Amino acid sequence: MQIDDQHTSVYDFVTDGTPADVVARYASLKTQALHADYGDLDRNIVVIDTETTGVSERKDELTQIAAARLERGEITEWFVTFVNPGKPIPDEISHLTNIFDTDVADAPTPVEACEQLARFVGDATLVAHNAAFDRHFVTKNAGGACLKENLWIDSLDLARIALPRLKSHRLIDLVHAFDAPISTHRADADVEALCAVYRILLAAVSDMPNDLVEYISKLAPIEEWSTGAVFALIATQQREHATSAAGEKAETFPFSLSAMRRGRFSQANQPKPASENNTPNAQSEDLPMEFPAAEEIEAAFSPDGLVGSLYNDFEPRDEQVVMAKEVLKAFSTSTNLVVEAGTGVGKSMAYLLPSALGALRSGSRIGVATKTNALLDQIVYKELPLLKSTLADAGVGDLSYVALKGFSHYPCMRKVSHIVSDGARTVNVTGKDVSQAPSIAALLSYIEQTEYDDMDGLKLDYRVLPRYAITTTSRECLKRKCPFFGPQCFVHGLRKRAESANVLVTNHSLFFCDLAAEGFLLPPTRYWVVDEAHGAEAEARRALAVKLDAAEIVRLANRLAATDAKRNPFVRLERRAPMNEATIPEASSLFYGLTEKAAKAGRAFSGDAIAFSRHMKDLVACDTNRQNRNYENIELWINDEVRGSQQFAGLREYGKKFQESAEKLVAAASELVAFLEGVDGVADVQRDVATVVIDAKGMLQACDLILNKVDENYVYAAKLSRKPERVAECLEALIVNIGATLDETLYEKTHSVVYASATIAVGDDFKNFLGAMGLGETEESRANTCMLGSSYDFDKNMQVLVLTDIPEPNQPGYLETLEDFLMQAHLAQNGSMLTLFTNRREMEECFGAVDPSLKEAGLRLVCQKWGVSTKGLRDDFLKDEHLSLFALKSFWEGFDAPGATLKGVVIPKLPFAKPTDPLSCERAVRDSSAWSHYTLPQAVIEVKQAAGRLIRSQTDSGTLVLADKRLVTKGYGRVFLRSLPSKNIVKCTRAEAIEALRRGVVSSAIQ
Repeated sequence: MQIDDQHTSVYDFVTDGTPADVVARYASLKTQALHADYGDLDRNIVVIDTETTGVSERKDELTQIAAARLERGEITEWFVTFVNPGKPIPDEISHLTNIFDTDVADAPTPVEACEQLARFVGDATLVAHNAAFDRHFVTKNAGGACLKENLWIDSLDLARIALPRLKSHRLIDLVHAFDAPISTHRADADVEALCAVYRILLAAVSDMPNDLVEYISKLAPIEEWSTGAVFALIATQQREHATSAAGEKAETFPFSLSAMRRGRFSQANQPKPASENNTPNAQSEDLPMEFPAAEEIEAAFSPDGLVGSLYNDFEPRDEQVVMAKEVLKAFSTSTNLVVEAGTGVGKSMAYLLPSALGALRSGSRIGVATKTNALLDQIVYKELPLLKSTLADAGVGDLSYVALKGFSHYPCMRKVSHIVSDGARTVNVTGKDVSQAPSIAALLSYIEQTEYDDMDGLKLDYRVLPRYAITTTSRECLKRKCPFFGPQCFVHGLRKRAESANVLVTNHSLFFCDLAAEGFLLPPTRYWVVDEAHGAEAEARRALAVKLDAAEIVRLANRLAATDAKRNPFVRLERRAPMNEATIPEASSLFYGLTEKAAKAGRAFSGDAIAFSRHMKDLVACDTNRQNRNYENIELWINDEVRGSQQFAGLREYGKKFQESAEKLVAAASELVAFLEGVDGVADVQRDVATVVIDAKGMLQACDLILNKVDENYVYAAKLSRKPERVAECLEALIVNIGATLDETLYEKTHSVVYASATIAVGDDFKNFLGAMGLGETEESRANTCMLGSSYDFDKNMQVLVLTDIPEPNQPGYLETLEDFLMQAHLAQNGSMLTLFTNRREMEECFGAVDPSLKEAGLRLVCQKWGVSTKGLRDDFLKDEHLSLFALKSFWEGFDAPGATLKGVVIPKLPFAKPTDPLSCERAVRDSSAWSHYTLPQAVIEVKQAAGRLIRSQTDSGTLVLADKRLVTKGYGRVFLRSLPSKNIVKCTRAEAIEALRRGVVSSAIQ
């Protein structure tokens, strides 16, 4: 996207893919706010912020209140006071707010402080960022109770609704995006920042389409959503301005979702059609592709070549050239390829360049599937735009590319239109009534400001507006019968673009789900690159699994038991009464008969389905593993012993009734679907009934496979929750040999699949990966392999310390010794350490033991506890150079912390799969060497991934500490050590390791 200098600041803060006109709209807001008058929204305003001892509304209390009176953007009066909460302020809160016990010792009590605040505020309108939080704490006691009567405006709501394309709506990020005063997390500084941002938010609302603002203003009464008053007042202003401009009362139009969507695709925003000579088409997919010569690829990676010209600091890398030529060879010879390329090789461009050149010259299409959204975004928003630009400049062609995810990543316009018609309602969330209005408003605004981007970054409260209510599935989609089908539809509009794109980028999940759907989800593509391929086997197994999900069963059961037309398609059909009794009485009679029969079958199904789903929890009693007793969620291997249990026999009886009801429902609903074919005005409800058929049939087949059959191709498992009130059970049939399935599906339909990752091989051996992915078994699955080291000097920059005097994990004293070592290691290195655990309980026990000592030394340590935001931990770690983190599996890969923010990684325990893992158990029964064939290689790959967190750039350096003595005492330890990217490996005592960390010199030898 080309953008002028005045938009640069905002551009840094909008999500990738934001349309240029929306960026320009955001960039103009600050200037608009300087000159506009927002009437009552600009007079007698008090901006408020509070600090508290924590986030618990029941247990925590105020520590500071700050408020400023705002008149047309100018602060005219201040109110600031510390508050004595009557309890100590936690250390982490003091670190965040810079408020300490000494600050509040002589401050007024919460009641006294709130009385003073109430006198200051009077009848003013209150504005706060996340207003519900501040409102609760200032009104929960007698001193501030009167402020409940004031109008409260939530600036966070305004930001999320009017500026949905911003990456973040935190106050500090709004401040940076619009060059406002910087917040310091103290209440007074936050108030000053919000005063600067408030009128910009009003400008953003004013810049929204008039009919959308009008619609939002009427979504909910003020008592349910007080921030709606802003939209009501601005809607009035917009009408007055329109009338003034027209010289007479301006005509108003009702809000139309379809018209709004068409407006996004006005002629100015339409993409240029791809030129005919490089537009992929269905026929070309089966024709041979024309690829560049190897010499052309090699020249492209020279400093003056196509790739070299992309980067100012480009350095030729031999490994990158070799990989690009291997990808070219695989594609041009229709052979599969497995390539391991270490950190720093530049894998993405190594496969993108030959892919792009081949696609442009042949008019075919290349697909790229990634595991993480981070890499997908990097490819789509960074590397492909660069490549497109340089190819165009070189006269090679106009490269087109599209990113495509599954249905559930995009809003369904048909479902959203139903929500628009129904309006907002209140939903009970953890004992509180919460309005859907702000979430609906944000969703509609996002749609207005978006072409085809997914809504993964959209900040919605999915507790009040469930994702399934605003997205669809492939089986629910009306396709051509939908009034939004075509360019207005996110999924089909984007898929249409993908059909004519040279490069299709997707994720592993959709890539393998497309196999399960027999190619229905993605355009036909014969050449694929599967990046981050170390996770491909597990993702393929998930995508191809057969599941019985209790929550989905209950959801369908509740729909069919409902008496309202909104949820129950049979009730909706009855109320539409499409048959004319006067003219076709026999058709009318048949219609009502079929509808009543289906509705009755639905009600019967509902009762049996709920009973069956509830009794899935009975299988908890079959878990004999003592170690699982302290865990809320467990995974059970459904083996012969479990199948012979009383609990399974009982579940099978409930399953039998469920199947019988499902069969009757499928039969009755199928008759109704057939009858409705060709009837005008019922396409949407016909599809809903057809979806009921598809869902019930799928559940019926899954139930039969899991409960009644023992197919040797599958391993059977149950995911269970011990909480009686929680419906979280899931029965699964997982394909054991996923490679055999891929051989029969993927490789027969493709010419070439390239698997790439920094961590595929075990040592120098690709055998495990080849077997897992079904490569080399047939002519179609034949594959070459390529091992490329890192472009970085790991031996120089990464020292590996293997502890020799720590007890093994199952020996007495292990945890106590580990706690002592971690404490000393963090002190020796002065923080900046990432410790990667495999067990939550051990992590939390270590944190409890280590944290106090680090606090005394002035070092911060945070822990990935339940409920803590993973993103928040990542951001915090990257900002604080001395912060250390205890984390679980989500940090073992995909976490980049370059430079001094990460100087050491500790792995306390080798990440072997749990012995009770159903797949491991099934493999052990079938293969006496299953542990060495499957469990060991997977653990090696995970350690390689974790080690890769340490070196993310040419200049990074640090120490990897492997605190598992089994690397020394067990024969398999050599397999791990041979597979590490660094050969600078030292076996040492804990004391020697502490001294090495204290010196901090990676290459120094331990004496």
